[in-house]
Amino acid sequence: MNQRVDYFIVGLGLAGSTLAWELVQRGKTVMVFDAPADNHASAVAAGLFNPITGKVMTKAWKADILFPFLKNFYSSAEKILKRNFFHLSPMYRPFISTDERKLWKQKSETDELKDFVSEFREVSFFEHQVNNPFGGIGIAHAGYLQVGLWIAAIRDFLRSQNSYQECLFNDQELLFDGAVTYQEWAADKIIFCNGLGSLQSRWFEKLPIIPLKGEVLTVKINQVLDRIYNRGVFIVPSVEANVYRVGSTYEHKPFLEGPSTGARESLESKLHELIPSPFEIVHQEWGIRPTSPDRRPMLGAHPDNKNVVIFNGLGTKGVSLAPYFAHHLADWLEGVDDLSTEVNIYRFKALYSK
Repeated sequence: MNQRVDYFIVGLGLAGSTLAWELVQRGKTVMVFDAPADNHASAVAAGLFNPITGKVMTKAWKADILFPFLKNFYSSAEKILKRNFFHLSPMYRPFISTDERKLWKQKSETDELKDFVSEFREVSFFEHQVNNPFGGIGIAHAGYLQVGLWIAAIRDFLRSQNSYQECLFNDQELLFDGAVTYQEWAADKIIFCNGLGSLQSRWFEKLPIIPLKGEVLTVKINQVLDRIYNRGVFIVPSVEANVYRVGSTYEHKPFLEGPSTGARESLESKLHELIPSPFEIVHQEWGIRPTSPDRRPMLGAHPDNKNVVIFNGLGTKGVSLAPYFAHHLADWLEGVDDLSTEVNIYRFKALYSK
């Protein structure tokens, strides 16, 4: 007799952890199969969430929906799990010229952005912590998730519920006889949340999941920074006092696995430009993010087997995207709502069916 749960989940990164938590909070049973690895994107992510992004600083896609949702999602999980991993924090972005300051003076007063701007500085401010001779702009609704602590909390919770197995998942062992069976387990559906691992699957090997390498430095500074600073690089607190994460680089294939000297030098140079304080580089990490051609998540069922589902493609904004789209996917799994065409994998059907 197989042990029965409602859902199998493969992978416990940001996608798998948020979906598992969402389903359990709905009273569903899950079994998560996970093989932790140092270079998984979630293992090295600094966890920054920021509603105004990019070189030209535009409002993030669906920011009006995503950011209130993530605040409630992670905050409520903290209370239930009795852990501390979610941090709202002011963010400050220095201007690099008077022309940029003038442009942002206008943009900050528009209806689109005014709710996401917390302050506007026309002269140098916080100069003991950041180089900003032309002033800068404060960004509201920003902060960081200590991703490692979040995933550890979810893993511990799942283990306490006998809902977690640390193993290399082999989808060749999946059987379909009304239910989805794997070894001694059975479920109604299986959701692949294993990032680039999905490309090794017989089900989703043709999806256009694009690897994007990122590198992050851990540095030590002999002062406490009272906010996140972000220009060229971001600097956010780590777990230890006076230790910060600095990132990130973005490198498309072809790239070499492992930390690179070029990334280290680039991050170090940009951090010197951003802050006046001396710092010591403690560690360098790298990871590979799963992204999509249109920078939208990938959700939905395999066209030939509706019991095989994917939640992938969160890219560089996984902390902000994962909670809302875990909720959206759970609604679809439970028959509450249809999947949005913006994230449904059927938008790749022409390529996917080849």
